[in-house]
Amino acid sequence: MISRRLLLAAFATTLAMPALQAGAQSIKNLDVTVPGGPGSGLDQVARAIEETVRLEKLAPSVKVTNIPGGGGFVAISQFVTSKEGNGNAIVVQGAGTVFFPLTNKTPVTLADVRPLVRLAGEYEVIATRADSDLKSFKDLMETFKANPGSVAWGGGSPGSTENIFFARLAKQAGLEPKQVNFIPHPNTGEVVVSALNGQATVVGGGLQDFLTQVQAGKLKILAVASPERLPGVDAPTLRELGYDVVFANWRGISVHKSLDEAQAKAISDFVEKMKETPRWKQILQERGWLDMYLNEADYQAFIQKETASAKEILSALGLAAN
Repeated sequence: MISRRLLLAAFATTLAMPALQAGAQSIKNLDVTVPGGPGSGLDQVARAIEETVRLEKLAPSVKVTNIPGGGGFVAISQFVTSKEGNGNAIVVQGAGTVFFPLTNKTPVTLADVRPLVRLAGEYEVIATRADSDLKSFKDLMETFKANPGSVAWGGGSPGSTENIFFARLAKQAGLEPKQVNFIPHPNTGEVVVSALNGQATVVGGGLQDFLTQVQAGKLKILAVASPERLPGVDAPTLRELGYDVVFANWRGISVHKSLDEAQAKAISDFVEKMKETPRWKQILQERGWLDMYLNEADYQAFIQKETASAKEILSALGLAAN
């Protein structure tokens, strides 16, 4: 005779099995929306996710869709209107996704999706030509304070990550953000060229943007905006030099606001599992990305803080949208 206790245990196990199986297979067809074209920074992280999911066999299939335009907000707008209730769909974003709506009137913002996880990124660095008269960051700031207009700071578009980074640095130096002689460029390649030909006195961006030229002895790093020194980089942090500026170009993912807690948790658990795989860790190392993982609560708090800080700087620069 089978005891009543064993029958009840077997019955409970049978009931639990579909739920466990459903949870394990909840992400079947990962659908990744990229607010940018092929080769862009956000596309690179999306392709890294795709590669990891395929190689580590984390889901039966994964699809990446590129939607350029509108500073990324054509894609986010389409995501909002077309992915309602889709528990397999994610959209990637970065620092620029926070900043762009502050300088442009966009139909949606990150407030219209549900930021779920911050994944990875790079701390900003300041670089100059290897043969520059500026031998150190101290030389740079002495020159800047003495004659702000004599220093040309090269970066992305007006209101970009670098524009905000340099403006924050100016405030720390006791100057006005508008005193930064910012030279905008359409892409990273042009920023590098500007540094090499001397059009820009110094340039800003991620370490990987300049690493090839640094290794070739054509550029040198003056300082990094990281909390601690970066491994393998012979340059001090801004904090070491007396400037309390920590600034990164990061990458994260959001889901649709309509998802229930179980759906959101399934994606969150999926991403957390992905970031612990050997392939993802290898990608971080190969591309010089840092693990900047934040869970949902911390990520959303981070975005709120970044938005408030950027809005203050952009207003001081006269770039904030009315």
